[in-house]
Amino acid sequence: MKIIKKYALSEETLEKDIDAFIRDAKDGQYHYDYKYGMEGLKTIKAYFCMIKDEFKKQNYAECQACYKKILFFLLQTEYNYLDYEDIVGKLKFEEYVANYFTCMIKIFSVEELFREYMEFLKAKEDYDFESLHKTILSGLPEEKLAEFKILAEKEADNIKKNDYAFYDAVYFLLDLAKSKKDRNQYDMLCDKYAHIVDDWQKEEFDAED
Repeated sequence: MKIIKKYALSEETLEKDIDAFIRDAKDGQYHYDYKYGMEGLKTIKAYFCMIKDEFKKQNYAECQACYKKILFFLLQTEYNYLDYEDIVGKLKFEEYVANYFTCMIKIFSVEELFREYMEFLKAKEDYDFESLHKTILSGLPEEKLAEFKILAEKEADNIKKNDYAFYDAVYFLLDLAKSKKDRNQYDMLCDKYAHIVDDWQKEEFDAED
């Protein structure tokens, strides 16, 4: 028999409860969490379940705010507040990222969405999430996708060799060309951004998704 512990909010809203949890974590309350019943990790999983419930109800603004707080907290690799070797690997991050960007597609303008996208790229520098570009490509209508592409092109043109966190802006353009089966555009992008695109990526156009 599997016993499931239910978590109740101690604050008036889910967002405020997450704020309180993050404060406690930064104060050391969940230091070496894996040695003490993994209460911090269990709480985080409970938060994601609650956010998903709100997502199903289409409460996108609330979900976006909550996702942002907890995702950005967990992606802070320079601060390991719960002392797990790879806490991201213990969670369904691909799903969370997809839902997070779905929320923003629903409630933000293209300009706002792109600003949040760039902020997320900086936060997740050490990780790659396939669901990130897939969600944008499938969620934005053609007109808005074209606007997003223009913003990505402007950003890509300013990326320097050591701007690793923002390489995804170039990779987005490659993913877009691939989704449209535009081999000429894909090859052109590989040549234009040769200082960013690896050799193996040049062959990715023909790879199976």
